[in-house]
Amino acid sequence: MSLSKLKRIHVIIIGVVLCIIGGVAVFYLQIKPQKDAFAAAKARYDKAFVKGNQDAKNNAIKQREDAKLGLQVAQAQLDVQMRLRMPNLNFSRRDIGMLALWKEQIKTLGPLLESFSRDKTVVTRGASFQIQAPPSNPNDPIFEQDVLVFPLGSVTVSGDFKHLMGNVRRWNNCQRLVMVGPPTLGGVSPELTETYSLTCYIFPAVKAEATNKITMAGGAGAAAGTPGGAVTPPAPGL
Repeated sequence: MSLSKLKRIHVIIIGVVLCIIGGVAVFYLQIKPQKDAFAAAKARYDKAFVKGNQDAKNNAIKQREDAKLGLQVAQAQLDVQMRLRMPNLNFSRRDIGMLALWKEQIKTLGPLLESFSRDKTVVTRGASFQIQAPPSNPNDPIFEQDVLVFPLGSVTVSGDFKHLMGNVRRWNNCQRLVMVGPPTLGGVSPELTETYSLTCYIFPAVKAEATNKITMAGGAGAAAGTPGGAVTPPAPGL
Protein backbone atom coordinates (compact mmCIF):
# COMPACT_ATOMS: atom_id res chain seq x y z
CA MET A 1 0.00 0.00 0.00
CA SER A 2 1.68 3.24 -1.10
CA LEU A 3 1.22 6.47 0.85
CA SER A 4 -0.77 7.97 -2.02
CA LYS A 5 -3.27 5.12 -1.77
CA LEU A 6 -4.00 5.32 1.95
CA LYS A 7 -7.69 4.67 2.38
CA ARG A 8 -10.06 6.98 4.23
CA ILE A 9 -10.22 4.52 7.14
CA HIS A 10 -6.46 4.87 7.65
CA VAL A 11 -6.79 8.65 7.86
CA ILE A 12 -9.57 8.19 10.43
CA ILE A 13 -7.43 5.77 12.44
CA ILE A 14 -4.55 8.27 12.49
CA GLY A 15 -6.97 10.95 13.72
CA VAL A 16 -8.28 8.66 16.44
CA VAL A 17 -4.75 7.86 17.58
CA LEU A 18 -3.94 11.55 17.88
CA CYS A 19 -7.16 12.13 19.81
CA ILE A 20 -6.20 9.36 22.22
CA ILE A 21 -2.81 10.96 22.78
CA GLY A 22 -4.45 14.38 23.18
CA GLY A 23 -6.96 12.91 25.61
CA VAL A 24 -4.26 12.48 28.22
CA ALA A 25 -3.91 16.26 28.43
CA VAL A 26 -7.64 16.70 29.06
CA PHE A 27 -7.14 15.83 32.73
CA TYR A 28 -4.88 18.86 32.99
CA LEU A 29 -6.81 21.24 30.79
CA GLN A 30 -10.22 20.65 32.36
CA ILE A 31 -9.31 21.73 35.90
CA LYS A 32 -9.18 25.47 35.11
CA PRO A 33 -12.66 25.60 33.49
CA GLN A 34 -14.04 23.75 36.52
CA LYS A 35 -12.41 26.26 38.87
CA ASP A 36 -13.81 29.14 36.82
CA ALA A 37 -17.29 27.55 36.82
CA PHE A 38 -17.20 27.16 40.60
CA ALA A 39 -16.05 30.78 41.06
CA ALA A 40 -18.88 32.00 38.82
CA ALA A 41 -21.45 29.86 40.67
CA LYS A 42 -20.24 31.16 44.03
CA ALA A 43 -20.50 34.75 42.76
CA ARG A 44 -24.12 34.10 41.70
CA TYR A 45 -24.85 32.63 45.13
CA ASP A 46 -23.36 35.64 46.94
CA LYS A 47 -25.39 38.00 44.77
CA ALA A 48 -28.64 36.07 45.32
CA PHE A 49 -28.03 35.87 49.08
CA VAL A 50 -27.80 39.66 49.35
CA LYS A 51 -31.06 40.15 47.44
CA GLY A 52 -32.94 37.83 49.79
CA ASN A 53 -34.98 36.14 47.03
CA GLN A 54 -35.45 32.54 48.24
CA ASP A 55 -36.00 31.05 44.78
CA ALA A 56 -32.89 32.75 43.50
CA LYS A 57 -31.01 31.54 46.58
CA ASN A 58 -32.09 27.93 46.08
CA ASN A 59 -31.16 27.99 42.40
CA ALA A 60 -27.80 29.59 43.17
CA ILE A 61 -27.11 27.02 45.90
CA LYS A 62 -27.79 24.15 43.50
CA GLN A 63 -25.56 25.67 40.82
CA ARG A 64 -22.82 26.23 43.38
CA GLU A 65 -22.99 22.65 44.66
CA ASP A 66 -23.04 21.21 41.13
CA ALA A 67 -19.99 23.29 40.23
CA LYS A 68 -18.27 22.27 43.44
CA LEU A 69 -18.87 18.59 42.66
CA GLY A 70 -17.54 19.03 39.13
CA LEU A 71 -14.43 20.69 40.50
CA GLN A 72 -13.88 17.88 43.00
CA VAL A 73 -14.17 15.23 40.28
CA ALA A 74 -11.78 17.11 37.99
CA GLN A 75 -9.33 17.63 40.85
CA ALA A 76 -9.41 13.92 41.74
CA GLN A 77 -8.67 13.01 38.11
CA LEU A 78 -5.86 15.55 38.01
CA ASP A 79 -4.37 14.20 41.26
CA VAL A 80 -4.23 10.70 39.77
CA GLN A 81 -2.43 11.92 36.66
CA MET A 82 -0.05 14.06 38.73
CA ARG A 83 0.99 11.00 40.72
CA LEU A 84 1.41 8.91 37.57
CA ARG A 85 3.17 11.36 35.27
CA MET A 86 4.64 14.28 37.18
CA PRO A 87 7.83 14.74 39.19
CA ASN A 88 7.20 16.37 42.55
CA LEU A 89 8.48 19.87 41.81
CA ASN A 90 7.82 22.38 44.58
CA PHE A 91 9.03 25.89 43.74
CA SER A 92 7.81 27.60 46.91
CA ARG A 93 11.51 27.63 47.83
CA ARG A 94 13.11 28.74 44.60
CA ASP A 95 16.63 27.55 45.41
CA ILE A 96 15.55 24.06 46.49
CA GLY A 97 13.06 23.84 43.62
CA MET A 98 15.76 24.79 41.12
CA LEU A 99 17.95 21.91 42.28
CA ALA A 100 14.97 19.54 42.01
CA LEU A 101 14.37 20.73 38.43
CA TRP A 102 18.05 20.15 37.60
CA LYS A 103 17.74 16.58 38.83
CA GLU A 104 14.58 16.04 36.77
CA GLN A 105 16.00 17.48 33.53
CA ILE A 106 19.52 16.11 33.75
CA LYS A 107 19.28 12.77 35.55
CA THR A 108 15.72 11.61 35.01
CA LEU A 109 13.90 12.99 31.97
CA GLY A 110 16.51 12.29 29.30
CA PRO A 111 17.30 8.67 30.22
CA LEU A 112 13.61 7.93 30.84
CA LEU A 113 12.55 9.14 27.38
CA GLU A 114 15.46 7.51 25.62
CA SER A 115 14.64 4.18 27.25
CA PHE A 116 10.92 4.47 26.52
CA SER A 117 11.50 5.31 22.86
CA ARG A 118 12.94 1.84 22.28
CA ASP A 119 9.90 -0.01 20.95
CA LYS A 120 10.56 -3.65 20.00
CA THR A 121 7.56 -3.75 17.65
CA VAL A 122 9.12 -1.28 15.20
CA VAL A 123 12.59 -0.37 13.95
CA THR A 124 13.82 2.91 15.44
CA ARG A 125 15.64 4.86 12.74
CA GLY A 126 16.46 7.83 14.93
CA ALA A 127 15.49 9.53 18.18
CA SER A 128 17.09 12.97 18.32
CA PHE A 129 16.03 14.19 21.74
CA GLN A 130 17.20 17.65 22.78
CA ILE A 131 16.32 18.95 26.24
CA GLN A 132 17.00 22.60 26.98
CA ALA A 133 19.41 23.48 29.75
CA PRO A 134 17.77 24.08 33.15
CA PRO A 135 17.68 27.62 34.59
CA SER A 136 20.72 28.75 36.53
CA ASN A 137 19.05 31.52 38.51
CA PRO A 138 16.44 30.79 41.22
CA ASN A 139 14.67 34.06 40.33
CA ASP A 140 14.07 32.89 36.76
CA PRO A 141 10.40 33.46 35.74
CA ILE A 142 10.15 29.80 34.71
CA PHE A 143 9.50 28.91 38.37
CA GLU A 144 6.33 31.06 38.30
CA GLN A 145 4.77 29.19 35.36
CA ASP A 146 1.79 26.83 35.63
CA VAL A 147 3.38 24.46 33.16
CA LEU A 148 6.91 23.80 31.90
CA VAL A 149 7.14 22.95 28.20
CA PHE A 150 10.01 20.90 26.78
CA PRO A 151 10.19 20.47 22.99
CA LEU A 152 12.08 17.18 22.73
CA GLY A 153 12.84 16.74 19.05
CA SER A 154 11.65 13.98 16.75
CA VAL A 155 11.50 10.20 16.43
CA THR A 156 11.64 8.19 13.20
CA VAL A 157 10.53 4.56 13.12
CA SER A 158 9.62 2.04 10.43
CA GLY A 159 7.34 -0.97 10.20
CA ASP A 160 3.85 -1.86 9.06
CA PHE A 161 0.87 0.45 9.56
CA LYS A 162 -0.56 -1.34 12.60
CA HIS A 163 2.69 -1.30 14.56
CA LEU A 164 3.45 2.30 13.63
CA MET A 165 0.10 3.39 15.05
CA GLY A 166 0.79 1.33 18.15
CA ASN A 167 4.13 3.07 18.50
CA VAL A 168 2.41 6.45 18.64
CA ARG A 169 -0.28 5.22 21.02
CA ARG A 170 2.20 3.70 23.47
CA TRP A 171 3.38 7.17 24.51
CA ASN A 172 0.21 7.27 26.60
CA ASN A 173 2.02 4.86 28.92
CA CYS A 174 5.08 7.02 29.40
CA GLN A 175 5.87 8.13 32.95
CA ARG A 176 5.80 11.74 31.78
CA LEU A 177 3.09 13.65 29.94
CA VAL A 178 4.31 13.56 26.34
CA MET A 179 2.35 14.99 23.44
CA VAL A 180 2.98 13.41 20.03
CA GLY A 181 2.90 15.75 17.06
CA PRO A 182 1.09 14.75 13.85
CA PRO A 183 3.07 11.86 12.31
CA THR A 184 4.19 11.85 8.69
CA LEU A 185 4.17 8.56 6.79
CA GLY A 186 6.22 7.53 3.79
CA GLY A 187 7.16 4.43 1.89
CA VAL A 188 5.26 1.26 1.08
CA SER A 189 3.70 -1.11 3.62
CA PRO A 190 4.92 -3.19 5.38
CA GLU A 191 8.02 -0.97 5.25
CA LEU A 192 6.44 2.38 6.05
CA THR A 193 8.47 5.09 7.74
CA GLU A 194 6.91 7.35 10.35
CA THR A 195 8.32 10.56 11.86
CA TYR A 196 6.75 12.59 14.64
CA SER A 197 7.76 15.29 17.11
CA LEU A 198 7.49 15.04 20.89
CA THR A 199 6.76 17.69 23.50
CA CYS A 200 6.86 17.05 27.24
CA TYR A 201 4.67 19.00 29.68
CA ILE A 202 5.48 19.18 33.38
CA PHE A 203 3.12 20.74 35.92
CA PRO A 204 4.84 21.87 39.13
CA ALA A 205 3.15 20.74 42.33
CA VAL A 206 3.66 24.28 43.66
CA LYS A 207 4.81 27.22 41.56
CA ALA A 208 6.81 30.17 42.88
CA GLU A 209 5.16 33.46 43.73
CA ALA A 210 6.30 36.35 41.54
CA THR A 211 6.86 38.49 44.64
CA ASN A 212 8.87 35.80 46.42
CA LYS A 213 12.34 36.43 45.05
CA ILE A 214 15.57 35.30 46.66
CA THR A 215 17.55 38.19 48.11
CA MET A 216 20.83 38.50 46.31
CA ALA A 217 23.99 38.60 48.40
CA GLY A 218 26.24 41.63 48.08
CA GLY A 219 23.59 43.59 46.22
CA ALA A 220 24.53 42.07 42.86
CA GLY A 221 22.71 38.82 43.48
CA ALA A 222 24.03 35.42 44.18
CA ALA A 223 22.22 32.13 44.05
CA ALA A 224 23.35 29.16 46.10
CA GLY A 225 26.41 31.11 47.27
CA THR A 226 27.74 31.94 43.80
CA PRO A 227 28.47 35.62 42.94
CA GLY A 228 26.62 37.02 39.96
CA GLY A 229 23.20 35.59 40.76
CA ALA A 230 23.58 32.30 38.96
CA VAL A 231 25.02 28.87 39.23
CA THR A 232 26.06 26.73 36.30
CA PRO A 233 24.21 23.41 36.05
CA PRO A 234 25.78 20.49 34.28
CA ALA A 235 24.63 20.27 30.68
CA PRO A 236 21.70 17.89 30.12
CA GLY A 237 22.21 15.18 27.60
CA LEU A 238 20.99 11.84 26.42
